[in-house]
Amino acid sequence: MTITVRRVRFDFPEGLDTIFIDGEPEESYQNVALSLLLPYLEPYLIRTMRAARPRVKDGALLADLDKFVEQEGQHYRQHAAFNAAIHGRGLAVVKPLEEELEDDYRRFLRSESLAFNLAYAEGFEAFTAATACAMLEGGMSNWQLAARDLFVWHIVEELEHRTVAFDVYQHVVGSYAQRLRVGLFAQRHLLRFVLRAAGRLIHADPRTLADYGGREGRRARLRRLRFRLLRDLLPRLLRTYSPRYNPRDIRLPAALPELTARYTAMAASQ
Repeated sequence: MTITVRRVRFDFPEGLDTIFIDGEPEESYQNVALSLLLPYLEPYLIRTMRAARPRVKDGALLADLDKFVEQEGQHYRQHAAFNAAIHGRGLAVVKPLEEELEDDYRRFLRSESLAFNLAYAEGFEAFTAATACAMLEGGMSNWQLAARDLFVWHIVEELEHRTVAFDVYQHVVGSYAQRLRVGLFAQRHLLRFVLRAAGRLIHADPRTLADYGGREGRRARLRRLRFRLLRDLLPRLLRTYSPRYNPRDIRLPAALPELTARYTAMAASQ
């Protein structure tokens, strides 16, 4: 796939509700937490790739690296705008977790090796490629439009640049053992933030029980969510742990070409 840098502007309505997936407060808050993560994670990825750039000797890979950096720059800025639109709805409860996360990424860049940071970046990108395919194929029709457009645009571009972190890691480092070890650490690290942040947000919003069937309703929704993760995401994620894994081999969602054209046209029209 061609990596295209799209400078898209999204308009988020004032007071955008944090429960933006109809009937699914827990899933909504997990995606809110993911969006809160990105303005910390993606600048870290950008700095890691820029640090690796002098060691990349392949011209085509250098061009892909630069486009990866530009896309990720667009992503975290748009998510920061989205987060600001919903920030008045109780998100202060996760501020200590955000500060902890920011400290972690500063420490990784300061104290860990380039090999570690490249393996972390690849672990995240492997996770997002698997998640992106699962989300598109599972359908997002019950998402409110403002949130759906942002996340689907982001998914499209994650799949476009899915090979870059892997290729840079292989070019500069190449160790399967380190890719697996640090990649698993990276996935645990980011999931820990997402689950802790989502848990705090859910418990801070009384609507998640009062308006959605109480504790029994929550248990039923969480069972459905776990089933979908086990069915749609886990098999894809497990394949990324193989020594034969290559993101070029991922079977991409059938809707991807249409979505790619849509967001390219949106960027061109703005």
